Amino acid sequence: MALRLHILSIAILVMDYEEEEVGKIEASTNIQYSRRELLLNEMLEATEASRRAARLVHNIVENNPEKMFIDKDGKIVINGSLATYRVDMNGFHNKMNNPFDYSSFDQVEVHPKGILSEKFQTACVQVQMHASMPAYDLLGAYLLGLMNDEHTWLEENMTPLRRALYSMYGLRMSPLTESLSEHLYLQYKGQFDTKNDRLTFNGTNGWKWRLSFGNPLARGFKIEYQKPRQDWWNHMFDDHSVETTDHYTMSHFFDIVEHLSQSPALLRQAAEWNTDPIFVRKVASDYPPLARDLISRIEAEDYDPSEIYSFYDEPIDSNDAIQISFLDDQIRSMILA
Repeated sequence: MALRLHILSIAILVMDYEEEEVGKIEASTNIQYSRRELLLNEMLEATEASRRAARLVHNIVENNPEKMFIDKDGKIVINGSLATYRVDMNGFHNKMNNPFDYSSFDQVEVHPKGILSEKFQTACVQVQMHASMPAYDLLGAYLLGLMNDEHTWLEENMTPLRRALYSMYGLRMSPLTESLSEHLYLQYKGQFDTKNDRLTFNGTNGWKWRLSFGNPLARGFKIEYQKPRQDWWNHMFDDHSVETTDHYTMSHFFDIVEHLSQSPALLRQAAEWNTDPIFVRKVASDYPPLARDLISRIEAEDYDPSEIYSFYDEPIDSNDAIQISFLDDQIRSMILA
């Protein structure tokens, strides 16, 4: 036992000695000098990389004199194929001067093509970046992305720009029309009929959907559907914005098209909060497989249409609850008769 304690005490003394020697090495003048120089070189290399990237941005603007301009306030104005954009550089410079300042050029002004309007849209435009990318490289990619907006506006991370362009132009003939028509066809086999103000596209299970947007008195779309082997269109909504519950899947053009393109199949697995409660019952009233899926829900003892939540923590209003009750009765008549 005494021998074991002696060996242990020797081991502790050796460890203390090694730690002390390491500490002396860490604090030595030569070691600290080399580490300071290494830190300085890393900072200077980062600065030089930023200088090269800043020159690249200058060249991008200089080489596109018909597309890029600088206004009297130092903002960069970019003529894209779909719209005109104005980028406030102050936030970006603040970020360069003080990296702890969280302001940036995330808000770009979006104007009708060829016009700087007092009433413009704004969008938070994101750029694909890498951790080692100098800040001015990021800015260069940002400017080129806006200049080539006919390609970038449909990228997955460009939802804010899509919404801004749609809010500005809508579905009327505009610089957006050609690119939008191509996207709708490639993504949904959509036929964009600007002459008759209609969009027709495929759903699932052989269904087709048609959105009409020519009524100036309507806030939303007229929605119709066509089932397999039908050559006529079935009415669903005259003005979806008024006749649904403002559920997020029915609140914006791109969301509506995406949601309908996956219907009716999607609705059979959707929880109550995943789709508009009026829309799903409208479909079920003419689609028995979905009606059979819903019957257990609407026949539950604790079921109450007025307690359906369609928007975060807000219950639907009383008029919507009455409409849902009416549609529930249609579903009961179909399945339980």
